[in-house]
This record gives sequence, C-alpha cells and structure tokens, in this order.
Amino acid sequence: MKSSSMPQYSRLKTCGVQKQGPDYRVVSGVLEDELYAMQCEIRVYWPELTIESIKARMKRFTTDRCLLAEKFFSNCLGWSIDSELDGKIKKDLGRNGCRHMAALIVDCMHSLVRAELARRLKESMAGNPSLDKKEFLADFLRNNPNLGGYLKIR
Repeated sequence: MKSSSMPQYSRLKTCGVQKQGPDYRVVSGVLEDELYAMQCEIRVYWPELTIESIKARMKRFTTDRCLLAEKFFSNCLGWSIDSELDGKIKKDLGRNGCRHMAALIVDCMHSLVRAELARRLKESMAGNPSLDKKEFLADFLRNNPNLGGYLKIR
C-alpha cells in the first residue's frame, strides 16, 4: 500500500456554553493542533450583556508574544456584546498578544449568543409549537438590540 505524501494536519476547536442561574452565562473554548494548545473560559453577565471575567490557559504556542495576551484580559472586563466587540478583542488581545487566542474568544462569544438564541427559541416553542420563528427573532432582537449588530442580523 502506497502512503500519501500529503502532510497531515488536524485542528480541533470547540466552544461550550452553560447557563449559570438566570443572570450568568459561561462559555469555554479549546483550540488544539500541532502548534497551538489553548483554552479559555468567559463569564458574561447576561442581563447587561457584559464580560465579567476571562480565564485562559496557554499550553502550547509559537512565540513568547502569545503570553502577552494574558495581561490584556483585564481590559475586557465590562465590555459589552455589541457590534464593536470582535474588533476590540482582535485589537487588544490579538495585536498585543496572541491572535489565535483572540480568534478563539471571538468564536466563543458568537457561540454564546447563538446558544442563547437557540435556548430561548426552544423554550418558546415548547409552550407554542406553532410559533412564528421570524417574529420570535424580531422580538429577541428588539429585547436585545446590541445582539443584532453583533451577529450582523437586521
């Protein structure tokens, strides 16, 4: 049997979301490949849609610059989930530290918002199986106006 001369590369990126009581959401992310191994946990105060804490662990990285991202985590505290969040994360964490950790955190924040939307839709459909999903989305965005700009939904 002939072996392939193609290099093998594998990357795993996962995001998980937990609801912790009525007011908090925690999203955790993992990025693993041959070059990088890192994880993060972000706690969000949901009524205000603000970042309350970020914890991260850099297990494997390519440059010492990646470790610099850690000192910028405190800058993120109090940031709102809005149309400017991705840019702030990429600028503060990515340019000043590790762009891979910044990308992981951005992916986690998008997963958090989508998970919350899906959770609320599921709850609403349990009480009303013939729910108009377009109207539900419109109500969700009216009640959370920052999220429409964040997800780029009009």
